[in-house]
Amino acid sequence: MPTRRGSTLIELVLVMMVIFTMAAVVAPRFSDFFPSLQIRSAADTLLATAGKARADAVLTGARYRLVIDTAAKTYWIAYEPRPVKEPGKFAKLGGAWIDEELPGGVTLRSTDGFGTDAEARRFLEFRPDGTAKEASIVLANEGGDVRTIKISAATGAAKIEMTEPAAP
Repeated sequence: MPTRRGSTLIELVLVMMVIFTMAAVVAPRFSDFFPSLQIRSAADTLLATAGKARADAVLTGARYRLVIDTAAKTYWIAYEPRPVKEPGKFAKLGGAWIDEELPGGVTLRSTDGFGTDAEARRFLEFRPDGTAKEASIVLANEGGDVRTIKISAATGAAKIEMTEPAAP
């Protein structure tokens, strides 16, 4: 009786699933070792947070803010829960949108167009129609990588602009 050698398709698929699962768990851990990945990830997360604040403002008809604490290098979304009874009083948005912290190698270079609250934190306010003031957030790292997040005054939409590192 001949013996069969080799692997079946099911065995190959199982091995591939194990490899992809391990890669999905391990790969994000390596981003901390690469400064260019850190700044890209930080800009993407900040962009998503600004987009969430804008979308929620439109969906709920309330004012939302992207708040940045420059001293602590953290940011979050705040909203005006009772605009008629307590206008101007903002509360942090809970759930999955808790405080985010910029990675260690990423610095906040500027927040042009942002206002300043009583605690000296910077904020950008999204109105119920989704618009905001023209603003930009500039992130940088020691390697010279720069990412600029621009917020359009006309639409409130945000986008990332990449700036090439300066030549030595």
